[in-house]
Amino acid sequence: MSTPVASHRRLAGLIRRHPVGSFLAWSFSVGQAIAFQPVLVRACYDVDLPTAPFVVAANLVGLLLPAVVVTRVVDGPAGVRALWRRAARVRVPLRWYGLALVVVPAATTAMAVALLGPPEGTGWVLASALVSGLLVQLLLVFLTTNWAEEVAWTGFLQTRLQDRHGPLRAALATGPLFALQHAALAAGNGWLGGVAVLLFITATAVPFRFLQGWVANRTGSLLLVGLVHAAGNATTGGSGFGGPGFLPRLDFGEAVGPVHLMASAALGLVVLAATRGRLGRPAAGNASALTGSRSSALEGVPVRLAGPLPTGRRPPSRRVPESSASRR
Repeated sequence: MSTPVASHRRLAGLIRRHPVGSFLAWSFSVGQAIAFQPVLVRACYDVDLPTAPFVVAANLVGLLLPAVVVTRVVDGPAGVRALWRRAARVRVPLRWYGLALVVVPAATTAMAVALLGPPEGTGWVLASALVSGLLVQLLLVFLTTNWAEEVAWTGFLQTRLQDRHGPLRAALATGPLFALQHAALAAGNGWLGGVAVLLFITATAVPFRFLQGWVANRTGSLLLVGLVHAAGNATTGGSGFGGPGFLPRLDFGEAVGPVHLMASAALGLVVLAATRGRLGRPAAGNASALTGSRSSALEGVPVRLAGPLPTGRRPPSRRVPESSASRR
């Protein structure tokens, strides 16, 4: 066996044994190296680079790419096809689109009004902000950032953790990692300010993962999960391309930035209480509603029948029938 082939097999074996660790190792090395480029260039050369293109590249190369590659190594081509089907699943009940397009922006706006007071503006300003600030920015931030982000965080990481540890623990584990991904965006506030920002993002990211896990479990659509994420961003800061989001266009100013984090966290806490921590996962059976994968090590494994067998005959085998939940 040649050395390159042996090295390739050892690497593939390591990824199969540690898929989550392999994903995180790539994300927090390659992905963060890309995300921190504007911070490093500013510190070393006093040159301001636009942040948005590096965020897009970090999500595509540092999150989506390792999620697909690790899925290919661990689950084969069928696993990649299943991931893409969930990523492109459009056919869900319309009320779920209402959650993304109405409930999330409305909750964020209500939070901003409660904290900062009502905006001053005419009906024309409101209409313009709805179109160019909310709808256009939602489409841009979804296509450039949040879709890829949620295919990785929800479709790959949180789902795998859920299949092993359950939905609540999966969200609790994913939240701090998801927050740490935004370290480059917090770095511009200095060390002390950056740590404070990261702690705030972590505190809101955990209940946000409750919300995202619930949407994924109930719909099986990572496209919908990405839209929910994009709706919060589009209501506040926007995509980084083509101007700000909805609320800044209503003269709320930069102070509105973290409001969508608080609104999404509040929705996540409501989901946690309403589902009693199940986050939309079926109470019966061990199947993930998002993946249909089985957590029981006995399901689908050949079981030998007890008792003596005639000499020279192969022992018959049977498969334990799948539960109705696992066929969902």
